[in-house]
Amino acid sequence: MEYKNYNYTNKLEVTKMLEDNQNTIEVIIGAINGIDDQKWLEEMCIQYIFNENFGIARTAIYGIGDLARIHNTLIYKEIIQDLFNQVENERLKFVIQEVSQDLDIFLK
Repeated sequence: MEYKNYNYTNKLEVTKMLEDNQNTIEVIIGAINGIDDQKWLEEMCIQYIFNENFGIARTAIYGIGDLARIHNTLIYKEIIQDLFNQVENERLKFVIQEVSQDLDIFLK
């Protein structure tokens, strides 16, 4: 497996790539790595929690955990927890369980 460091710092560029469905997983990861606007990043991740593509939804959920780790807070914590409770995909429930444990650790 080859490691790639995705890092996008331009919100306009990220928005355009997401609108064009270009490498959505990499764009989400790169935005979290490079953009320092927590509110905007949380909103971006929230948009993809219920994406029909498992990989994209998983990346958005893990992105929420990354944001909690980076910032030690979540602006939309209650909304995110409500959305997590609404996820019906069994494979994503495991991801949510992992991220929820991270939230317990990082949001103290």
